[in-house]
Amino acid sequence: MRFLEKWFEPAVIVSMLGMIIILVFADVIARLAFSTSIAVANELARFSFVYMIYFGVSYAIRERRHMRVTVLLDVMPKALRHWMFVLSEVIFLIYSVVVCWLGVVITQQSIDRGKILSSTEWPQAVLYAAIIFSGALSSLRLLQSIKAAVVDGDTRLGPQTDI
Repeated sequence: MRFLEKWFEPAVIVSMLGMIIILVFADVIARLAFSTSIAVANELARFSFVYMIYFGVSYAIRERRHMRVTVLLDVMPKALRHWMFVLSEVIFLIYSVVVCWLGVVITQQSIDRGKILSSTEWPQAVLYAAIIFSGALSSLRLLQSIKAAVVDGDTRLGPQTDI
């Protein structure tokens, strides 16, 4: 289970990136060789991109590398900084739960309307399900982060880079 917890998001992200590269090159080759585009390849590349981005969100949360403003945390005393960190994670958790719920609503509406993707003819709900998976996984990762902060006192952030 530890293996799955550690490698799930990276495996999905790398797989989706690989799919995007293969599909884009397949489309380029089809355009050069046959002067036509492969609509299915475009749609699958878009599908892979969406899943890659949404799983990247939960991966960034797990690594505590998601975008945040730390100006307030940096100027506060250590004890208050700890609880402000927990509060910010709780607010982000509420947001993630709401996103997950809205993903369920959007996906259900798509199923009810019978919407399909044009080239693959898959239900559009397959694309919208990325919102549900990401919201649920992000919520679980945030719960882990809150537990680590409250129980273990771990409020370290992941490595940061300046932009």
